[in-house]
Amino acid sequence: MSFTQRVLLSIGILLIDLIVFFLPLTALFLVYIILANPVWFRDFLQDLNQT
Repeated sequence: MSFTQRVLLSIGILLIDLIVFFLPLTALFLVYIILANPVWFRDFLQDLNQT
């Protein structure tokens, strides 16, 4: 394995690590709720409002 391939492999592993561990999952979940407006979330909000 050449030095260039090692550097590229190391950068790839670092990028995958950054994406997996620093991805704001709550922000993605909120974007999904705002864009998709799922039925289960509307039902959840209605149940909260009734109590």
